[in-house]
Amino acid sequence: MSQEVKYGFISDAHEDPGIVMRAVSVLNGLEVNRLVLNGDIGQNRGTPERTMAAMAFIIEQAAKSGLETFVQPGSHETVGFYQPVIEHFAEKYPNIIDTLKHRKHEKEGHHLVFLPGSDFVCGGEYQIGDSPNLPTGSYMQINSTPNLIILNNLAEAQGYINQLGPKDRYALMNFSNMNDLKKEITSPEKTIVICHVPRRFNLSNAVDMAEFGLVEKDFVLDGENIPKDSIFKIEFAKELSKRGLPVELRRENRGNNDLAQLYHEIGVRKAVSGHFHEASHKAHDVRCNNVPQNTFVNELFWNSGHMDKGHCGILTVRGEEVSYQNVDLNDYK
Repeated sequence: MSQEVKYGFISDAHEDPGIVMRAVSVLNGLEVNRLVLNGDIGQNRGTPERTMAAMAFIIEQAAKSGLETFVQPGSHETVGFYQPVIEHFAEKYPNIIDTLKHRKHEKEGHHLVFLPGSDFVCGGEYQIGDSPNLPTGSYMQINSTPNLIILNNLAEAQGYINQLGPKDRYALMNFSNMNDLKKEITSPEKTIVICHVPRRFNLSNAVDMAEFGLVEKDFVLDGENIPKDSIFKIEFAKELSKRGLPVELRRENRGNNDLAQLYHEIGVRKAVSGHFHEASHKAHDVRCNNVPQNTFVNELFWNSGHMDKGHCGILTVRGEEVSYQNVDLNDYK
């Protein structure tokens, strides 16, 4: 009989970092063996100090649990704020694993493969894609130069920044080429891919189902120009629509199509994601057939939960099989 290993999953803690303290405590009480922080644990909170402090608080809660914890960015983290924080805690606590540096882990009869970042960044700078001409790495774009500058570390970026003129603009990016999975996944049947973003599906019960508002044409809102094709959270979009502004309410599958093709090519049948809040705690197989909780299966695509709703979860791995448990913190007063 293969050994069972329980992973506690936390992602999408946008509003109150304090809820992560509760989540870590509850998951620890449910006897998880390891933790995964799967993106959107850091976003702009007004100032660099507040932004970095919130991320540091979240990661330190996991670190102090003593559980081996895998940490990766999603769609909101920026390189300049996230990278110093994760590097600090990975150096200070041996149980904190930076998945930007260590993406594949062979465990008790199974493999974990991480794909950090997002295809749709919400102010973040960690991106995934399948560009054949852009390898995984860190880059800097300066508006006065045509090419991306390859960076080895943040100190190099700071060196360039110090040399910029008053009219120069720059942007940082960490790019994860999803085609790396072709080399990293050597045993698809043993592999669980962990990415903040899910692959594309085509049914309404899927883990990539999203609700949002799409701006149909340019307009001005409170003195700010809102360009066509901007996207708003569904709650705000509904308010704008009621006011007669050109915002179309949509509900559709928004997973990554390139990732779907890649998973099919490689044979990935087990993956954990977050990102789409509306799909919190949904789980199904590759054909979108519902997979019940606490049932061991060979195929599982699972959204482990939107932390702002109090949703997190547990993935139990037994050899090549997995099962999941949805955890609602509201049930643990």
